[in-house]
Amino acid sequence: MFHRENMLFKLFITAILVWLACLPLCFAQNIDTTSRAVRKEISRAMDVEKNIQERKAAWNEESTALSDQFVRLETEKKQLEKQLEKRWLLLGLEEKKYTENKRKQVETDRIRKNLSAYLDSVLIKLETHISRDLPFLADERQARINFLKEMMVDASESGAEKFRRIFEALQIETEYGATVEATRQTITFGGQSVLADVLRLGRISLFCQTIDQKKTGFFDKTKKSWVLLPKNVNSDMAKALSMARLERSIELVKLPLGRIVKQ
Repeated sequence: MFHRENMLFKLFITAILVWLACLPLCFAQNIDTTSRAVRKEISRAMDVEKNIQERKAAWNEESTALSDQFVRLETEKKQLEKQLEKRWLLLGLEEKKYTENKRKQVETDRIRKNLSAYLDSVLIKLETHISRDLPFLADERQARINFLKEMMVDASESGAEKFRRIFEALQIETEYGATVEATRQTITFGGQSVLADVLRLGRISLFCQTIDQKKTGFFDKTKKSWVLLPKNVNSDMAKALSMARLERSIELVKLPLGRIVKQ
């Protein structure tokens, strides 16, 4: 009995010794496992920190780029706002110009229409006046009237040009009243066609004298024909023709101017 208990005790002691012998080994294994876990966590933490630093640097770089871009966009915004303001001012100015040009166009069309009607009436009066006037430069004056008639119906001619031409013709007709002219032409005098010298005194009187200076006459606007004058007028008429041709100095002559006819 005692021997059995002794054996059991020895086995117990042996087991304890074995356990104690194995305890450092187990403890060392646990420490090694823990160390590896700690190193792993530290490495992971370092990787995380490195990643964080890299992301932070990238974020700082991106933040700087975005900040620069923001400043640039703000500058562009201010420039665009100024340009937009100018555009609006320009648009307002163009609208005012458009409105003014439209008003001027309407006014121009009205003036052009009234001017055309006015010039037509002036041309009619001018043609009537020439038909009733003394018969001098008949071909030239009629050609001028014909030209003006054609021009008035020509759409390619501007109103300003028509106005200029009409009043140029009026000026020419007006100047006839302040000039003296001597010409030689064939006229119907005394029922015959004869070559005669014709003297125009403004548009007051028109005289004629045959080439042999034996007959002198004047144009009667009421009869629309040449009327024979007394022979005592022949000498003064010859002098007047010479003065009109600048062949002799100016002196007084007596010519019958006739009566004024109210048209």
